[in-house]
Amino acid sequence: MKKKFIYALAIVSGMALTACNGDYDDWAEPQHNEQEAAAAACGVTIEAGQQSVTDMATLEGDEIALVSLSSTNPAVTGFALRSFKVNGLDVPAQVKGDAIVMSASELAKIIEAAAGTRAYKTYDLTIESEVAANLTSGDAVAIKAVQTAGKFTTQPTPAEDAKGYYLLGDFTANSWDNTKPIWMTKQADGIYTATVTTKGEGDNWFKFYEGSHFSPEGNWDETNQGQMGCAVNGDGSMDGFIVWNGDVLNPGGVQTPVIKGQSTFEVTLDVNNMTYSVKRAEGKYYIIGNPNGWDINGNTCMAYCEGGNVYSYTTRFSNQWDIKFIEAKYLGTGDWGKCWGGVNGSTAASGDLVNTDAGAIGPNEQGGWYTFRFDMNTQTYTWTAIEAPTTEYTNISLIGGFNNWGADLELQALEKAPHNWYVRATFDADTELKFRANHGWDINWGTDGVNLAEKYYGQGVQGGVNIPVPAGTYDFYFNDITARWNIVAVE
Repeated sequence: MKKKFIYALAIVSGMALTACNGDYDDWAEPQHNEQEAAAAACGVTIEAGQQSVTDMATLEGDEIALVSLSSTNPAVTGFALRSFKVNGLDVPAQVKGDAIVMSASELAKIIEAAAGTRAYKTYDLTIESEVAANLTSGDAVAIKAVQTAGKFTTQPTPAEDAKGYYLLGDFTANSWDNTKPIWMTKQADGIYTATVTTKGEGDNWFKFYEGSHFSPEGNWDETNQGQMGCAVNGDGSMDGFIVWNGDVLNPGGVQTPVIKGQSTFEVTLDVNNMTYSVKRAEGKYYIIGNPNGWDINGNTCMAYCEGGNVYSYTTRFSNQWDIKFIEAKYLGTGDWGKCWGGVNGSTAASGDLVNTDAGAIGPNEQGGWYTFRFDMNTQTYTWTAIEAPTTEYTNISLIGGFNNWGADLELQALEKAPHNWYVRATFDADTELKFRANHGWDINWGTDGVNLAEKYYGQGVQGGVNIPVPAGTYDFYFNDITARWNIVAVE
């Protein structure tokens, strides 16, 4: 069934009386009479215009007459517009003859911007008009009328595509390759997400496409009906409105937004509201290789997030084919093709990460102590040698409200990744806790204020504040050299 959208304004009439003399000052000066009295004296009527109910799908042109102006007194020669507001917002309009007119498209844009959505829906309006009645004497009389209970229905939006949506753009390994789209994952009706890694620090261009227009052979839809983007080419906003082909509010066509910077980003498309958003993503990555016996599904050796999509792991590394790493979502799949690494057997101090046919890499000194750090923004890695640790802890444990600050919950020392610890624990209620060494209070690690609702990682602070942990099951990771920790909810 064809959707329609309607403009509607309720009629509010001014006072239509019969006498108007020239005893008024110019309208730029303060009036001594109330404006209602002025309207009465000039016999002015203000009411809904001829197009107070408008179907924009069949509208010829874009101009609509929202308000009608008239006077029964021959001394009134016409009207001038002083101000015009819709729902308290100034909107562009003008007087043409005996009507106040404006662009229907501009009105729709203003309402959508105020509402933060381009959804097809009806809005209640308050229309506030202030005009000056021009007199034969050369004077003008200010007249104000408030119209309430108006209605405005925005334009229909494209229906949700039954085959979903995909992205093309300046992304690693598939720059605008129509045979290798990034398909978005449906999260709910009308809500789709995708994780992308951009190629450069500058502008990374991209667009959305309807799945029903996808061609496995890479053939482009010559009509471009399936593409969606933004209104201004090169818009680098982190969120905005979607523009589609046939969008009557944007006759300039579908333009291309950009993602600024080199990183991994989460892109969300909301076709319910016709909006999109972009935010920098932080993943969860697990070390595979000698530290955990080359168990591709092992979850005990998690890289410690340092913020900004940078991760590290500090321990003693054994040889030049020591490690790869894999993102959390691929644990349990047994898919070695999802691993990250480098040039197989490389012992270079730094290098580029590889995600296709990735090789195992290691540090220069076999059996040396290193921090392996990788940056998913630049897709690079470094090995940094450190001094061999001189302090050994018998125990690393958790203590907090969950155990009445008494019996410690022990973390497991990782035999093949010395100075790293792990445990899974379940809390029936919200709690606070700390990490501590050797069951004593002389060495304990809190936080500088990290909230797990915002970050799953932190830098341990000696004697710092308690770490708040909501009820649930969590994997705890701790490195006693760097005091970095991850606390990851188990779903």
